[in-house]
Amino acid sequence: MNNPCRDEQISIYARMTIMSTMTLTEFNQNPSRVVRLLEADAHATIRVTRRGVPLFQITAIERPADPVGALIAAGRGRAPSHPSSEPIRYGDTSVPSGLDLGAELERDRDRLG
Repeated sequence: MNNPCRDEQISIYARMTIMSTMTLTEFNQNPSRVVRLLEADAHATIRVTRRGVPLFQITAIERPADPVGALIAAGRGRAPSHPSSEPIRYGDTSVPSGLDLGAELERDRDRLG
């Protein structure tokens, strides 16, 4: 009789084992796989091996929740002098009815041209 909890544990363990180690050849042929794995699990560590000997390991860099705040706290940026919550307004951009933009463009080309 299959134990679903045990099967799930084996599945999780197998997935963790596959994700945590890859050969140098696999890494060279598909480095984007490492990026995808680390994006999926920010706490994952990928070990790259050659002939079973670990060469190096790759971990994701923790990103701050507020990157601008982190830059300001580190002294590498300044807070905006005039924070704006209002979107920029460009005025009325609607085209009057009956205006032929193609004809206007042709007139401008002839005039400037």
